Amino acid sequence: MANKAKETESFPFSNWTVEVHRRAFRRSVSIYLYPQKPIKVVAGKLTTQKVIYEFLLSKKDWIEKHFNRFDEITEKFPERKIKSYQKFPFMGKDLALKMAITVLKKPFVAIQDEELRLHIPRNDWSADVLTDEHPELLAVIRDFYKREAIKIITERTDYWAERMGLFPRALKFREQKTRWGSCSSKGAINFNWRLVVFRPEIIDYVIIHELAHLKHMNHSQHFWSFVETHCQEYEILMKELRDSQYLCEFLTPQP
Repeated sequence: MANKAKETESFPFSNWTVEVHRRAFRRSVSIYLYPQKPIKVVAGKLTTQKVIYEFLLSKKDWIEKHFNRFDEITEKFPERKIKSYQKFPFMGKDLALKMAITVLKKPFVAIQDEELRLHIPRNDWSADVLTDEHPELLAVIRDFYKREAIKIITERTDYWAERMGLFPRALKFREQKTRWGSCSSKGAINFNWRLVVFRPEIIDYVIIHELAHLKHMNHSQHFWSFVETHCQEYEILMKELRDSQYLCEFLTPQP
């Protein structure tokens, strides 16, 4: 069988490192930017480095603008490590993570005394566990957040559906980068379970927004007026959600 491994090369460009990923039959050159990672360029196998370099020069201002934005986001929303005393957002509150021993065989998370308790099986416990990071337990934390989110958002949707007289045909939960909810033409509503990191008023706003689409399947003035009758501060909450959308990034699985 032929070797289909993708070719990768790297070189410096300005203050950054560029990784070039070669693809057979690729004619165009594309750039992909990610926080705290090299610039990713995808190009054809026969595309010269000179062509790639000139393409990068033509996009230099655009690249710099985005990396500056990444730096601002990193400063405002620093990386959260899975270790004791690190704080994690839940329903608008910052809860300190604490480690605890459990006699059970699997780790689990629970909220106790305004803390996020990560229970670790006794056999996995070590003397210096309080100072250790536990990136492998992100899946356990994600399961907790998702489980709680489905419970909380479902309860709040039932509450607002009764008040608004609008009932979805189905309620589903997804994990998306920055989209918090959607309503289909068939009356099914999808929510991003990562909403659970935000304060209850924001969660309620998103629920009201999507339920309102059962009455107005658009963003017309009639739609926003209807939203306002149930959420007078919707503009403030919408802006807060947009400005703090990266608050849930710690729930993203690391490659």
